[in-house]
Amino acid sequence: MEQEKREVPVYIFLGLLESGKTSVVMDFLSSNDFGSKACNLIICCEEGEEEYDEEILEKSHSIIINVESASQLHYAFFRELEEKYQPTTVMIEWNGMWDLKEFMAEPMPNNWFEFQNIGLIDASTYEVYTKNMKDRFMQIFRFSDIVVFNRCDESTRQQDIRRNIRVLNKNARVYFESEDENFVQEKPELPYDITKTPIDVSFDDYGALMADIQEQPEVYNKKVIKTDGYICCGMAGREVRTVFGRMGMACCADDMMFLGFTASGDCFKRMNARKNEKIWGTVTGRLTVMLNPDGEIEDVHIEVLEFKKKAKPEDTVVYFN
Repeated sequence: MEQEKREVPVYIFLGLLESGKTSVVMDFLSSNDFGSKACNLIICCEEGEEEYDEEILEKSHSIIINVESASQLHYAFFRELEEKYQPTTVMIEWNGMWDLKEFMAEPMPNNWFEFQNIGLIDASTYEVYTKNMKDRFMQIFRFSDIVVFNRCDESTRQQDIRRNIRVLNKNARVYFESEDENFVQEKPELPYDITKTPIDVSFDDYGALMADIQEQPEVYNKKVIKTDGYICCGMAGREVRTVFGRMGMACCADDMMFLGFTASGDCFKRMNARKNEKIWGTVTGRLTVMLNPDGEIEDVHIEVLEFKKKAKPEDTVVYFN
């Protein structure tokens, strides 16, 4: 039978080889909170240059289980570990080359619960690696609660990185760290002037707008924006739906997502909902941001004040590079 009363938090450390996962796990184990646990179970999915300190492992009552294949990480395996070790905390040091999406869908024992996913990125190699392994970074960003870029310097594109992550994962917290004492973690910047009316958002800055609305939604409530995109009118069952926005792609075609708002306005009255009609043009409209009691976005609506049809660009997709 499952031991429902003994809840076990699971921490998952995500990142490519040499991104600093082992060092962070050891920092966790060295803290009083983890050092006092009865049993810290570490499931290690890869071996890097950094090795676990035996003294820290002993003091923190930690046990390491090495796995060589993602196929080992299934419910029966976790259930076996639960029964054998009765862990109080589970830490999984993930292999960044394995498919994270499949693993995140794998069930765990009922008394284990996903507490925190921490993504670790080596900023010094990020720009090079992302050209060939962009899908791996996208998975890390999508499933992390916290993303830490370490080994940063003045060339680290903090603003671009933060915006791209926020579109993929609106709840992720992003931090930049460096051993350089002169390094400064930048405050988020915007490529448009938020104090103007309307806020004029260029074609290339649409992604930045969507990311910042997720970052600080209350700032955009009742703001008027002007930007290019599709007005769309279609049927959802028997109900007419009207929206404004563009499609965005984080990595590949499988990652395509709609980036936009529910919408209203006179421009939709002339559209054929049964044909799922969409028209490209420039919209000027007032945003209404609705939050739930927890302060999270429930809906963002745009009241279209003016719409001017125009020629559609060859490529209207929002890319996050």
